Amino acid sequence: MKRFFVLLGIAVVILCQMSCSSDEEQAQLNNPAIIDGIDGSIAAPIFGEIELESMYVDEVRTLATKTPIQVITAIEGTSKIIVEAEFRRVQNSRFGFPLYECVLTDEAVTAMGGLAQGMSGSPVGTAGRVFGALAYGDAWAKAPHRFWVTPIDAMEATLYHTTFGEFLAPPAPGAPGAVVNSTYSAVKTPITISGIGNDRLQQLSSHLADSKFNNVEFFSRIGGAPAAPPANASPNLSAGDMIGVALVTGDIVNSTGFGTVTQVYGDKFVAFGHDMFRDGLASLPVYRAVVDGIVPSTQIAYKSASAYGNPIGTVTKDLRPGIVGELGKLPPMINVNVSYLPVNSRQPITTHHKVAYGQEWAIPIVAASTLDAIKMEVNAGTIEANVAVSFKETDNVYTESFRSIASDPFEAVLVNMDFIVQSFTNILANGAGKATIDEINISIADLPFILHTEITDIHVIGEVKQGEEATFVLEMLPHWSATGQSRKMYREVKLQIPEHFVPGAAEISIAAATEYGFNPFGNPFAPSPENLDQLIGRLRDLQYDKGLVLVTLATLEEEEEPEELSIEGFFESFFEEFFMNLFENLPIPGEGELPPENGELPPEDDELPPEDGEILPEDGEIIEVIDEEEMMEEMVPTPRPIPITGTALIINRFIVTGTTGAKLEILPIVVDEAPEEGDDIPEDLVE
Repeated sequence: MKRFFVLLGIAVVILCQMSCSSDEEQAQLNNPAIIDGIDGSIAAPIFGEIELESMYVDEVRTLATKTPIQVITAIEGTSKIIVEAEFRRVQNSRFGFPLYECVLTDEAVTAMGGLAQGMSGSPVGTAGRVFGALAYGDAWAKAPHRFWVTPIDAMEATLYHTTFGEFLAPPAPGAPGAVVNSTYSAVKTPITISGIGNDRLQQLSSHLADSKFNNVEFFSRIGGAPAAPPANASPNLSAGDMIGVALVTGDIVNSTGFGTVTQVYGDKFVAFGHDMFRDGLASLPVYRAVVDGIVPSTQIAYKSASAYGNPIGTVTKDLRPGIVGELGKLPPMINVNVSYLPVNSRQPITTHHKVAYGQEWAIPIVAASTLDAIKMEVNAGTIEANVAVSFKETDNVYTESFRSIASDPFEAVLVNMDFIVQSFTNILANGAGKATIDEINISIADLPFILHTEITDIHVIGEVKQGEEATFVLEMLPHWSATGQSRKMYREVKLQIPEHFVPGAAEISIAAATEYGFNPFGNPFAPSPENLDQLIGRLRDLQYDKGLVLVTLATLEEEEEPEELSIEGFFESFFEEFFMNLFENLPIPGEGELPPENGELPPEDDELPPEDGEILPEDGEIIEVIDEEEMMEEMVPTPRPIPITGTALIINRFIVTGTTGAKLEILPIVVDEAPEEGDDIPEDLVE
């Protein structure tokens, strides 16, 4: 019995210890959101909407150093957590508004890597209040992590800031060449791009090398268009929510930037705490987003997030203090349709994408990435593309074709498409009129041959005479992959020689238009276009086929051999020129100072000739009568001799390079003289 009571007592003690355990320990057992950190744990997630009261700069200046503050952000899923931090001081900045310096003190978040891209815009403030958005952080920093906050004052000012309207800013100039190290950097907006392989990131980075992208960072990922919403997703937007700002959506390429909402004002909201592209006016669709987790990185971690559902609004402004969005309003987008015909297919594969206005730089990426995603192998070949661009301002559709040979078709499509798009959307390149792209259709054919040929020789067939058609044969050497049994290519050239072409020595010249790099038949003195329609016409005139070959026939002028000049001849020519210049520079005599010509005095008034210039004949003088018809025939000008003529031909589907030429003799035209009256005509010529 005694042993029974001992065992019972031990059981009671154990039960008491378990029932008296702390709430924190119970939370660690029951809360799946708690991460097993080294020195602490992340607080339990917050579900539902959060309402925060704004705290402005005057009140923030009264806060003491090390005042506890909170950062509301999403770490995983759609739920939010409160991260502990401390306020340090208010600091001046170059932005036209101060920044608040703070320090992250949450040990669990620090153990996870501290700040992460995608946290930008997270509301920061004391309990129940928000004085700004997390925006900047220490570069290459370790704990304790310092960060700087954009004041809510500056962000609210963006709600009423008037942008330049549709005068969209051009890409900003590149960074200076001198190396200036920074102790801070923006907690950048991570922009994910799907449909682009890791092997293309270096090319894409080079293509996007512009300070326009200073506050964003691109990440290639596997993914698609926004998915269905998760089960516990809230339909409303509140402070601390994760959002996705779409740049491109479609079948292959999807690109979205992720950040955090700072504050909501009815149907408007501010977010990110810094700009994305600082475009001013913006038109970007906004999605709700879910966080998949924090991905560590060498410099700064980033949030891996995904957009879901349908768009809930539009980002209307992209300014330095942050972005401004309107809920419920959905923006129009540019339709981009790409039709690609692979080498091993008879039917083209068509993809459909939508690109946000103001982000037209993404259109070439969509075209090149579609080609790269469907193409089964990377090989050198020939790309043929046709592009049709329609605009909202005119019914005139601009069309352009390009043919390119490259070891990598991805780069060729990227560069050519960028040139076409920038011709209209770059406000510095287009001074004619506003061009809003409505739709762009791109068809691309991939040919497994190097369709290149080089001009090597020209052959003259027979005699070349005035007034007759001459025949030449152009000889070319194509790439071995584009030729059959014969290693050479030949094209016959017909050239009509004008009747009055200068006879004698001449030269036939053959040159590919690619040697000039421009359309030789274009008008270099054409006036600048004054509207979009004229710009479209001007760009069409500048186009030329890369298979264009120019044929020119020109006379050869005989060069006179220079004579050896003796000393006597030198002085003779010198003094002759000297006295000519001397007499030309003598002062002209005034009126009445001219000497009589030939020593004769001017006639008296009664001796002046008649005004009509005719002198009456004297008695008995014979007058010669002139036949006016004969005189008119003599006055008819003889045709002007023609020293140059030419023609052109196109070598279809080939890119032609090179030049050549040959000398020849132009024979004079043979003129059959008509028999004079009285000459005997042979009987066999009489009908």
